[in-house]
Amino acid sequence: MLDAAERAGLDRTKVAHDIGLDEADIAATDARVPGDKHVAMLQLAENCITHGAPEGDVLDGLLYFPELAGVLCNSPTLRDALRNYVTYRDLIGNVDWVVMQEHGDEIAFDYVMEGEGRSASSALGNFALIASVAKLYDARLRVRDAGITDSRCGGIPSLGAALGVRVQLDQARNRMVLQSAALDRAFEIYNAPLSKIHLHAAHGILQRIREQGRFSPTVERCLRDVLREHADAIEPKSLQTIVCERLSLTRWTLQRKLAAERKTFSEVLTQTRIDEARTLLTHTPMSISEISERVGFASTTAFTRFFTRACGAPPAQYRGRCRA
Repeated sequence: MLDAAERAGLDRTKVAHDIGLDEADIAATDARVPGDKHVAMLQLAENCITHGAPEGDVLDGLLYFPELAGVLCNSPTLRDALRNYVTYRDLIGNVDWVVMQEHGDEIAFDYVMEGEGRSASSALGNFALIASVAKLYDARLRVRDAGITDSRCGGIPSLGAALGVRVQLDQARNRMVLQSAALDRAFEIYNAPLSKIHLHAAHGILQRIREQGRFSPTVERCLRDVLREHADAIEPKSLQTIVCERLSLTRWTLQRKLAAERKTFSEVLTQTRIDEARTLLTHTPMSISEISERVGFASTTAFTRFFTRACGAPPAQYRGRCRA
């Protein structure tokens, strides 16, 4: 994207600075761009660089993700390839959410965007890539329906051509439906030994990405910042609202991302309060009542009950043990 900005006559250093990126930080092969900065990059690309029109074949985008290309372009069947797209799409990124629904000879894809006021070009780009991969398996594949929530036309002529169907604008959701009589037909050039290698490589990278990109630590850091900024008690519901605002997420998205790690907001909040209380008791001279307020309790009594239950000792006794 920065290369494209430079070709368009923009100052790449200023572009990176305005978005909040450091080129050195994203130079590593396993570097990841935070979701909010990714969205900022998309907006810049649509408005100032490509105007939403990608260059070259849609499948060229897989050149940057060879492990994903391996599992998509060498699956036993078309159905397996489409399922692999949903499973391994995080190799590209996971700012948004793709849902696949199977019914007879049709497979529908819903693209759910996280955040308000965004262009649906990402949805259209994903649909074009999915359809292009599917046509490798079935040249007679039919895109029966395609629609996006956007009312603008940026990038639709080129991406719509990849779909082979007129894209409906200003729809209730981003959706594409594929129809094929060959969903379960054996792929004629499928290479089973190579497929095993591709799947192993893709799975390994996916695991590393998920370990590095765990969401709950981000929520914990945000909660600690909020607790440290407010000296008075805050209701848990208010805390959740503040966290959503700071992370630019809806409440539903926050809950879904935590659920993917088998956690709830209440559990993360509890652990954050415990960790913060332990730190303050061990490393500061703050009184128990001050610590109680810092971690969001309306009374010292409530905090003492909470801490004793979680740590097996009252706050004062815990502090004495640590200092001893």
